[in-house]
Amino acid sequence: MNKAQKRTWCKLAVSILGLMVMSGALSIMKIYNLEMRDPQDHNAIRMLGLLNTIPLILIVVLDWRWKKIYDERDIEIERRALYYGIVGAFIFLGAAGWYLTVVTRLGSVKAHLIVSLVYLACFVWILVSSSAALIQYGWGGKKS
Repeated sequence: MNKAQKRTWCKLAVSILGLMVMSGALSIMKIYNLEMRDPQDHNAIRMLGLLNTIPLILIVVLDWRWKKIYDERDIEIERRALYYGIVGAFIFLGAAGWYLTVVTRLGSVKAHLIVSLVYLACFVWILVSSSAALIQYGWGGKKS
């Protein structure tokens, strides 16, 4: 297993963590009925927003800490996986946007859900591209 493959495994784990944190934050906002327009709820929403940035910071640290030493095979795998990630993110955005406009009353979507969609699409992109890269590497962790 080379360094690029280890980095991809780490990004996959962090993207799953990011999706779980954001879905938990959205669940908390729904359960406790937190509203952006209510001044008393602003502190709770800010804390949830701060909690949601931790996986994003982990992704940046993973990309910054690892040296960008790739061979031609790693670059080609990364390029193909990036295409799959983009397609996966746009399919997610389309499906989530359709769901929100159909399910919500009069097709109105709350502002925090739009921001959450961007955050979730980022992690879906990383999740799909990491999964595609690992499939291309072969899940077994063969030495290169």
